[in-house]
Amino acid sequence: MQGSRVRFENVTKSFGATVALSDFNLDIAPGEFVTLLGASGSGKSTALNILAGFSDASSGEVFIDDRPLTGVAPEHRNVGMVFQSFALFPHKTVADNVAFPLKMRKVPQPEIDKRVKAALEMVRLGEFAARKPAALSGGQRQRVALARAVVFEPPVLLMDECLSALDLKLREELQGEIRRIHREIGTTVLFVTHDQTEALTMSDRIAILEGGKIEQIDAPEALYDRPRTRFVADFIGQSNMFSLGDVKDGRASVPDMGIDIPMSDESAVAISLRPERIRVVLGEEPADKTIFEGVVQEETFFGPVVAQMVRLTSGRLLEVRSQRSGHDRMPHAGEAIKLAFDPADAAPLAD
Repeated sequence: MQGSRVRFENVTKSFGATVALSDFNLDIAPGEFVTLLGASGSGKSTALNILAGFSDASSGEVFIDDRPLTGVAPEHRNVGMVFQSFALFPHKTVADNVAFPLKMRKVPQPEIDKRVKAALEMVRLGEFAARKPAALSGGQRQRVALARAVVFEPPVLLMDECLSALDLKLREELQGEIRRIHREIGTTVLFVTHDQTEALTMSDRIAILEGGKIEQIDAPEALYDRPRTRFVADFIGQSNMFSLGDVKDGRASVPDMGIDIPMSDESAVAISLRPERIRVVLGEEPADKTIFEGVVQEETFFGPVVAQMVRLTSGRLLEVRSQRSGHDRMPHAGEAIKLAFDPADAAPLAD
């Protein structure tokens, strides 16, 4: 299966006075897995519905390869779709549900049988072909929906919050399954979710949406390690954000921390520092790190990780997350603590 290129060019969508998408631009490479991540009302599902043909753009154009989609009915766009509701036919067997899009396309029965068998084997439900949806678990029904969406070999697969109704263990299991299937079939995937763990786990790139616009689009690692704005740093993972003072001559002051750090980006107004990038200094101070101090206010046990809230001299609170070694005694609530970080781990932020 060959994935198609997908493009949104200057797409705007308004519902009365409400602007759901504003000058939205996105270019997805053939075979790429891109996730639209955002809170409710950010515009992510609106973008997917426009691509699917369920909603028309107020202006702009959407393309699959070089084919403009304005005026093309949903059933003629040749995209697969998986939704939260599964939308299976309760009176049909699993095999008949998966076969449905092939029958609508008038595929010969021998070919239908072959493709249905292969699709069910791919989602590891080959032995469930004769069962009805009511006899399946939620995770199994979602696998059937996925098999039905890919059985006709669509060049583009759309997935809208399709794991949100499942419990945590099933979600994690299906995240791996969807990623595996994507690698096997090579289709282009546009995945919509509000769950950052899903996005970070599954995506080639993530586009973070806010107010109908893309705040930042990047690979998961780059998005997490180098957020460009306060919004992105706060939205993805946990982050300590500190406003900068003077930025000049390659250095910046961080008043709330009482330190200054190397800073080549003179447009930066703040830094983001992930809790796990801060090290508790228990012995000799590292010469290549920036050192500062505070007092532990509280700590939370997460098994192999301990999270500590530290109050700095300025009064600001900062979170530190440390791996438990079982050897060194960590400072506890009420005790002074010495901390260090590599200035390269402080991501410069623009407002």
